[in-house]
Amino acid sequence: MRIVIDTEKERIILPKSFFTQLDRMNKILKEGGSDKRWIAEEYVKDQFDKAMKNTLLRAEDKVVK
Repeated sequence: MRIVIDTEKERIILPKSFFTQLDRMNKILKEGGSDKRWIAEEYVKDQFDKAMKNTLLRAEDKVVK
């Protein structure tokens, strides 16, 4: 899932499908017996923290896993 950080408007822009996918993840967690439940802000912060540990890339850079 791609999330856009708009530095000019100081906003984070989530795709239309974000909350549907978040609900799906929370359902899987619940069915697995977990008490964990993601809210949008926590999930975005968690993913941002993980991404910042990697090299910053330009859109045209090839990603090698």
